[in-house]
Amino acid sequence: MSNIELSNPTQDYAKKVLKGLGEKENIKFITNCMTRLRLVLADVSKVDENLLINETGASKVIIDGNDVHVVYGLHINQIKEAIDREIKSEKANEGYIGDINVKKILEGIGGKDNIESLTNCMTRLRLTLKDTSKVNADLLVKETGASKVIVIDEHNVHVVYGLKIEDVRKAIEQELNK
Repeated sequence: MSNIELSNPTQDYAKKVLKGLGEKENIKFITNCMTRLRLVLADVSKVDENLLINETGASKVIIDGNDVHVVYGLHINQIKEAIDREIKSEKANEGYIGDINVKKILEGIGGKDNIESLTNCMTRLRLTLKDTSKVNADLLVKETGASKVIVIDEHNVHVVYGLKIEDVRKAIEQELNK
């Protein structure tokens, strides 16, 4: 542990903390206070207290239900920022733009090549597709945050995302322009 500089945590350090917490998929919520990481985890049995204490410099791990506090001391802001950067980096590699899983949305609408045009209104992504039979409404609702998928006809589909629709459309356009 002595070779870790907590005031300037590296990407490898952040990966180690995430491993000790059961990986990023296990984290439902993360914030910090003056000295602690404060988390809500999906499965606290995945927490590796020994790794967090012995390999990341935590002085204590407190588990209460699904709430977990990992005590690091006054370098907590730098540690939290390193973790946030690592999560953002991992998400980008998985097809996310910001918090939007563009890769899954494209999969749910039948791929990039299935799109003829896209626009949006206040809450809906409005798509003209080559083939609406390729649309996977279940995937769009369960894995991308859509609340509803409406197939209008054999070429037109509306996917309801609510008020984040502008961000969804822009993220898809960004991916299509690559």
